[in-house]
Parts: sequence; structure tokens; C-alpha cells
Amino acid sequence: MAIAMLSVGVGSKGKAAPHAQYIAREGKYEKENNSLEKLEHTGHGNMPKWAEHDPNYFWQSADEHERKNGSTYREHVIALPRELDVNERHELIIDWIAQEIGDKHAYQYAIHNPPAMDGKEQPHCHLMFSERTRDSIDRDPDQYFKRYNSKNPEKGGAKKANTGLSHADRKADLLAQRERWEQTCNKHLELAGSRKRISMKSLKAQGINRKPIDLTMRQLKDPKIKGAYQIMLDSENEYIALKQQTRKFMNPTKELAEQEKQAAVRLLKQQAQQQEKAQEQERPTPRPPQPKPIPQPQNDAKTALIEKLENRHNPYEHGAIEYFKAVREYASQLQQKECDKIKAEIKAIKDKPPVEPTKGFFMNKKTYQSNQTAYAIELRTHQQTIENKERELVDKQRMSVSEYSRYEHHQAIKEQRPDLAQASYEATAWDKETQRLQQELEQLNKPQEQEQVQTKGKDIDW
Repeated sequence: MAIAMLSVGVGSKGKAAPHAQYIAREGKYEKENNSLEKLEHTGHGNMPKWAEHDPNYFWQSADEHERKNGSTYREHVIALPRELDVNERHELIIDWIAQEIGDKHAYQYAIHNPPAMDGKEQPHCHLMFSERTRDSIDRDPDQYFKRYNSKNPEKGGAKKANTGLSHADRKADLLAQRERWEQTCNKHLELAGSRKRISMKSLKAQGINRKPIDLTMRQLKDPKIKGAYQIMLDSENEYIALKQQTRKFMNPTKELAEQEKQAAVRLLKQQAQQQEKAQEQERPTPRPPQPKPIPQPQNDAKTALIEKLENRHNPYEHGAIEYFKAVREYASQLQQKECDKIKAEIKAIKDKPPVEPTKGFFMNKKTYQSNQTAYAIELRTHQQTIENKERELVDKQRMSVSEYSRYEHHQAIKEQRPDLAQASYEATAWDKETQRLQQELEQLNKPQEQEQVQTKGKDIDW
């Protein structure tokens, strides 16, 4: 079941670098055994030039140069749906970063996937970012974290966002952000073909009459609480399995239903023949006509509903298949174009390497050495740029077509082929109607199940 959770935290001075190593599982937090908790993805972006390839240096500088009572980072801890696979979860986080952070703040993220208490996956994401806003001014680490100078921005540090907001305004922004996460997550669940959805509203607002279960890690480690919680999870799993088994029994396949129907007809014919023979032997005179049994409306409705479900077939299935095929073809073409673009960028970078300074041109040995050092730095930066582009090209080529089929690709196909988009919509509506009929059949079966339970209880008491 998809879980809705997004919490926002703040890190004080001296906490940024250790926390960055913790979420990336680096340094003393590096774990050799990855079987218990998987580190699915890590990444960073929007770093200044001096920390572009080393995000740890950025957070160390924040801990060192940020003012004493200032915050060094903000963090989003987000629960990710189990219904999405590894690549779909990563695509969801990339979409969330592009929407909420964009190119305004330096950030680093990691997706963890430890086992939950029910033995299944528990994926979640740590997204930490600096509140200081990026601009076109190049600042060194010492200046970057100084106080912002509104009159002369080039003399001060980078400006912090969300300064001067009241508690009520921050609370309203958090509620709006939680609502945006609900919409973004449900959009990716829909694209993945899952019917599960999340809701960031409270249980009371959703109309659910129960108290939320909020246990701390200290409570979860308590053997008594952990055992009771495990018993509750096992009971829920048994109930779900029993419900699925009952649904499967009450919704047989068409072939099985036909066999049961034929067997019932043969049994009725045999009983009728035996009754006729017994009547001829005992009473030669004809018996008066027997009144016909009054049909039960509930059984008639149940039979009609079962026949209606068995005879249903999806007329829009072919159109939905063609729609997703068109999306994959469109995504494959765009992926090839982006790969060609990256190849062209790599070729352009390789064609323009840094020019090595001439040795005899410099009269001063110190000046010559400094220029040689600058050339070495430029050459290393040039090589790193080529390696990054080649790595980006490999990552782009490794992406599957289904992983590359993003939300905007679906929108483009809907504009180009409205007929296929309508067929996909009708197929989804047909599935919802089938689900509604199945729920209605379950409601009809409930009184019969209760009657069987009551009869069984009476037999036991006797």
C-alpha cells in the first residue's frame, strides 16, 4: 500500500557534512553489507564551481563559514510508493527536485530501501538542500556563506530564501508543498499503471474513524510493542489473503461456471425422474400441481451480476495498447536525439583542448610555473568535463524506453493522437466499472457469509 509521508527538517551549523555522509553512506557510515538496507540512488546538483565534483566540500564549507546560530541545510524526508520499481521511484524524485528546487539551490539526495516490519520494501528519500539562492556571481567558499549585501551583492554572500516569514506563512507553505507532493506522486502512480493513490489529508478529513499509529524508533525496538505490532500486521495480511481467496471463489471463470451449471442441470433432471417414478408407484392418480417457489430477488440479482461480469470484455484494450506503444516510440526517438546531442557536445569539447603555454615566452621562472599550473588545472577540468559527458551518455543509453516515457511524453502523444488517448481513457473507465460491479457482488455475498457464521456458532454451542 502506498504511504503518504513528507517531513521537513532543518540542520544547524556543524551538522551538514556528517548528515550528507550519512545519507550517501560514505565515511564512517559506509556499510559493506547491502542486503539489509539498499542504497538505490544518490546524486547532487546546482553546486558552485569549487564544489561541482565534490558535494562534501560544499557542506564542510557551510559548517565552517555559516554564522553560529544559522541553518546549514533543509531536508525533505519522503516515503516512496512500493508500487513503483527502482527506476520509477528515481524518476519521481527527479521530477520532484525539478519542481521544488529547480536551479535555485544546491542539493544532494539519496534513496534508501530498508526492510519494513512486514518483511517488504520501505523505500524513502533524503533530499537536503542549501537555503542560499544561486545567482550569476562567482563566490569563493568564504564569501558564499556570508551575510547578503542588498546594495552590493557582489561584496556579500548568497541570499537566503524564506527569510522574514512568519510561523503562519511557513505553515501555509508546508501544507501547499504537501499537496503538491500528493499530486506529483499520484501522477507517477497513474503513469506506472497502478490504481493505488496517496492522500496527504488527515484521517479525520478522509472520513476514516481511527487514531493514527505513530511509534518512535525507541518504541519499535521494544520487544513487547514490536511483537504486538507484528501480530497486527500478520492479522491484516491474513485478512487480505482470505478476502482474495473468497473473491476468487465467488468469481469463478467462465469455463468453471459452465461446468457447474451443467452439473446442476443433470442433478435436477435425475431428481425429477426419481420423483416421477415414486409418484407412479405410490399414487396412480395424478397429484395436484405444486406451487412454484418464489424466486429470491437477491439470488436473481447475484446470478445476473455474475453473468454480467463473465460476459464482459474490454472493447478498448487494443486502443490502450496502441496508445502506450505510441508513447514508447515517441520516447525512443527523443532519447536518440538527446544521445546524438551529447555526442556532438563531446566532439566539440574534444576539438577545443586548452592551449599549452610556450616555455620560452616567460622570462620569470615563477610566472612560468604558475602558468603551467593553471594549464594543468584547465587540462584536468577539460578531461573531467569529457568524462562527465561520456558518463551522462552511457546513463542515457542505458535507460529503458519505459523508464524514459515521462509525463510530458504522454501529453505530447495525447495532443498528436487524441483517438488513442481517448481509447486509453475509456479502457481505464471500463476497469473502474468492472471493479464497481465486483464490489457490488461482494456486498450481495456479505449477508450469506454472516448467516453461515451464525449457523456455525450455534452448532458449536450445542
